[in-house]
Amino acid sequence: MPAVEKQLRAQYWLPQVGHDKVSIIMSSELSSVQKVWERIRPNSPIYAFLLEDVEIYEAQKGVVRARITVSARHLNSKGTLHGAFSACVIDWAGGMAIASHGLESTGASTDIHVSYLSPAKLGDWLEIESRASKVGKTLAFTTVTISKRDDSGQLILVAQGSHTKYIKH
Repeated sequence: MPAVEKQLRAQYWLPQVGHDKVSIIMSSELSSVQKVWERIRPNSPIYAFLLEDVEIYEAQKGVVRARITVSARHLNSKGTLHGAFSACVIDWAGGMAIASHGLESTGASTDIHVSYLSPAKLGDWLEIESRASKVGKTLAFTTVTISKRDDSGQLILVAQGSHTKYIKH
């Protein structure tokens, strides 16, 4: 692997692409989650506006990883990441984790909880990880973390949340 590609993978958490069974399964689940996202996006003006540049780059059953760069539309009046954006990401990412279970519908929110841990600023690269810890017959429970890397490369939590959704099979 060329040095530049290694550096980019380390800096931006790019998954390693291989030809083993795990990679094939992940790519199938990734494709499925991306299709759900492409179907939802045009029907949700807030997602289309705030998450226009989000990239879902990894999915396996129960776990989805995505990334987005903080742009001006994501900022509050103080110039840092708006709390409503973080809540929107937790809502969206929780739905994508549910979709990774093979569901076409990502459900309706019954509750959402967000903890804001540190600020992010314009140009920060955010890493989003969502996990569906339980997908039952009518309810799904998800957790989401939003992180950034500081100047030294350390991973810093920006926000974390839990999200419960009503789903129908």
